[in-house]
Amino acid sequence: MTTTSRHRTLMGRRVKMTTLALLATATVAATITRPPIPNAEPDTSPTMAAHGVEAPLGTVPWSQVGPGWMLAMWSPVPGSHTGVLPPPGSPTYKTATRTLYLVDPAGGRYPITTFAPPGDRPSPSLVDWSGDGTRALFSSDEDGKTVVTQVDLRSGTKTTFTVSEPLTRPRYTRPDGKAVLLTTQQGLERVDLAGNHQMTYPVGKDFRGYLATPDGTRLVVGTASDLAVMGNDGVVGRALPIAGQKDCAPMRWWDTGSRIALANCRNSAGSQLWLVPIDGGTPTALTAPNNGKNGPDYGDLNAWQLPAGTYLQAAGACGVVFLAKLNGDGTTSQVSVPNVNSATVVVIGVNGDDLDLQAKAGCGTGQSLIDYNPASGTSTVLLGPPVNGGGVINALPYRGQK
Repeated sequence: MTTTSRHRTLMGRRVKMTTLALLATATVAATITRPPIPNAEPDTSPTMAAHGVEAPLGTVPWSQVGPGWMLAMWSPVPGSHTGVLPPPGSPTYKTATRTLYLVDPAGGRYPITTFAPPGDRPSPSLVDWSGDGTRALFSSDEDGKTVVTQVDLRSGTKTTFTVSEPLTRPRYTRPDGKAVLLTTQQGLERVDLAGNHQMTYPVGKDFRGYLATPDGTRLVVGTASDLAVMGNDGVVGRALPIAGQKDCAPMRWWDTGSRIALANCRNSAGSQLWLVPIDGGTPTALTAPNNGKNGPDYGDLNAWQLPAGTYLQAAGACGVVFLAKLNGDGTTSQVSVPNVNSATVVVIGVNGDDLDLQAKAGCGTGQSLIDYNPASGTSTVLLGPPVNGGGVINALPYRGQK
């Protein structure tokens, strides 16, 4: 593994569930950079932990936490080679305690809190990071309900509320995360941090997800016919039609000014990514139509623009997702990441000139959190094998860096 400084699917039904999961996760993603967590007092916080070093929560340099930092859920369950049984006494999914880490740009890590072994129940999934940088949101579906857990990152304290239906995809409101948005059977609902209802948005049965503006005043909502702008008070605003497209889902902000939304749309020719100005300007196709019949790219799920080019999360066969680069004609080419040994490569976000990825960094091992610089063709493992073993379950970049 080369260590560097940080410079910065869709073949029919076989990949349907993977695609929906990635679309849901990307719905609230954004590219605008927020400043580090404000601190009015003199900066007396310690320096960042070095690569591979695990430091106590009390040593987090909070005034420096910002772009380039990540939250990651990690499990000690070791990866194994196919057909090889783990050593006796090794932790298992049911018996292993999970740890939430804060990971700094250098690859140092700080344990925030732990989650008890799940046993036969699902383990909470890390789903969002508040815009003020101080809290993390977790979700788990249990007994037909959604259990929402909030973690105070400075203390590790947890608070929980329950929603009376499953799969609600809780996410913080912008800009600071003072409430939670839920995708429910009725559409889109906002609740306070204790789960008390605040309002239901008039999005209808054809709701295809949303993207909040960085200041939280507006939502860009996906519908069966186009995109539309809506106030955070539920007042419907400008429609944003995309000629010849339907079933459009807003994915993330494309520009630093949050004036252009990246949308995933479909028509009879297949799926396609579009750049949609929210001021009503003419949308532009980013990718060529993909009919899901010609691999290895069976559908383009999301995209990120770097100095080295435009990179995409592409859907492969049999539920695989991989990293691809956009060609001049709107098609893609699969990217081989150095020292990554897995078919699936998940894009976590962007940090300057680099991509943060989740993938296997060795044969038969658990997932790792990896920093990849496309320009230099180098990669650095930040968390997981071989840095601290076990495996990364999922990760999020500092809010605004997706």
